[in-house]
Amino acid sequence: MSDGSQDGKSLVLMALLAIWAAAWVFSLVQVFAEPTGDGFTRGMNRVTGFLGWQGVAGVVALGLWGLGRGFPKGSGVRRISAVPLGMALALVLALVGMVIWARM
Repeated sequence: MSDGSQDGKSLVLMALLAIWAAAWVFSLVQVFAEPTGDGFTRGMNRVTGFLGWQGVAGVVALGLWGLGRGFPKGSGVRRISAVPLGMALALVLALVGMVIWARM
């Protein structure tokens, strides 16, 4: 593999990592947004905003993981590309755990 294609992959990986970080941070901004609506649905905009942006971050994390698999095994780039997917899976497991706990 030539160095030019490896540099291009690294650049795309860094861009995707920046997009993932922006989506992840913006999901946290949504949690602290002003609640809208009234009655039962008051504040639902915060929940849907958080989950929506986490969904975007999860899709980008899946792309990051796929792109990172093209790097040599054991390299730091390959390991760091799996971190966003691990965080997305941890969020899914936490949500599933909360639903199971609430049903008991």
